[in-house]
Amino acid sequence: MHSVGHAPNSFYVYKQLYYEDGTPIEGAFADLNGDETINEKDKYFVHVPEPDVIMGFNTSLRWGKWTASTSLRANIGNYVYNNVYSDLGNYSQVLNPNNFLMNTVNDIKNTQFYNRNLLLDYYLSNASFLKMDYINVGYNFGRIADMMDLALSLSVQNVFTITKYEGIDPEISGGIDNNFYPNPRIYSLGLNLNF
Repeated sequence: MHSVGHAPNSFYVYKQLYYEDGTPIEGAFADLNGDETINEKDKYFVHVPEPDVIMGFNTSLRWGKWTASTSLRANIGNYVYNNVYSDLGNYSQVLNPNNFLMNTVNDIKNTQFYNRNLLLDYYLSNASFLKMDYINVGYNFGRIADMMDLALSLSVQNVFTITKYEGIDPEISGGIDNNFYPNPRIYSLGLNLNF
């Protein structure tokens, strides 16, 4: 949502109410304007998908015939709305009226929601992360049999992601996790021959 006085792209959601044990109460939201009616006027602005801090680190090292390089990135303070959980995390989705079973998500054990509950701050998650985009290690054998130079390298892309976010990937454009295709981890072996 864009609104005067709030950060651009702020999430505009209902405030979830909880039982004493921390379990969310299905269909129970805070009456933020105090009119004893839950409606659009009880939504509030909270968090944004853009990070507060963006950091990066690149390095390339050489030692003798060895080379190594890597790239790391981090976002701190970005939030994601887990639309996959809000859409699939309910029993009505599993036991649908078409009389066949559907997939659900693990979070259903935490909520025990029967119906789909959308636009809740419950589904907002801090998606801060640290990613290693790639790492490359190489070795230069030098001249082999007086006829060629040989160098080998091994590269891995999308090496790891450290985050508390439970969805597929915490780095989601627009901050809404829905129909995101996961990035693959790619291994490459390089062989360089110079005659």
